[in-house]
Formats: sequence, structure tokens, C-alpha cells
Amino acid sequence: MNRMTGIAVLCLVLMGCSSVPSENKTQYLRTEMQSPVSEPTTVTVTAESLLKKENTRHLMTYALRPLSGKAFASELDRKFAAATMYIDLSPGKGNRTAEISGEINYYHLERYVNGRLVGDSVKTIPVAPQIIPLTLNKPFSINLPQGIHYSIMLTDSQP
Repeated sequence: MNRMTGIAVLCLVLMGCSSVPSENKTQYLRTEMQSPVSEPTTVTVTAESLLKKENTRHLMTYALRPLSGKAFASELDRKFAAATMYIDLSPGKGNRTAEISGEINYYHLERYVNGRLVGDSVKTIPVAPQIIPLTLNKPFSINLPQGIHYSIMLTDSQP
């Protein structure tokens, strides 16, 4: 009888251990950028790949193609825009901070050579450096120049 009780207690303990959530769950950083005349461009990467390191810059590029049928507010809205954002995350598993900066380049034409965007930009608009707080599964929105909307979210679910 003692042996059966011991086995039952051991089974209950092991079942309890398996129901504890894992602390090593992978986190992702999901970002989205959209201009008033483009579709949203979404980029999702593992958060660990963006940890701040000395002499390293992590960048994400967003293509903001103007769509026909949209109301253009300025001549820049008619141009192809490519935004480059630099993102560095603080270490941790819960809430983190992100250091972001970047630039938005406007081009007459969207032209590539060997997979790289080429050509002279008509105008470059810098995105001032900011430190933003990130809370798990809560998006943080930033309004950039020219009405561009940028959102960033730390999440534990895969895209």
C-alpha cells in the first residue's frame, strides 16, 4: 500500500512539474510600417537577434510603394520610399527597451541591381533616436514624418 501511495504522489508531482510554463520561450519583435499611400510592410525577427552589441547595428528595411488610387498629399507621396530602421534591444525576458533610429529615403524610381536598391534619393528624412518601452504583447506606435505610422511589439507568439 505504501508503494502505491508513493507512486501516486510521484505521478502527481511530475504532472505538476510539467504544467509549469517554460521560462525559455522564444520572443519575437514584430514591426510594421505604413505610409498614408502604401500597404503595411511587416517584419518579424527573434528578439535575441537584436540584442545590443558593441560596434553592431541591427537594421530593418521597409519598402513603402505608393498605391494607385490613393490621394497624394504631396509630391513625396508619389515617390517610392524605403525606410531603414536601426533597432537595439535590451536583454531580458519580460519587458524590455528598444533603441531605435533611422532614415526614410524617397526615390524617383524603384530600381534594383543584384537585389540592392540603387539610385539617388530625392530626399532623405532622418528619424531621431528614441528609447521606447516594450511590454510583452502590447504594440507601441510611433508617428514618423510624412504621416508614416510605425508600430513595434514584443511578442511570444510566432508569426
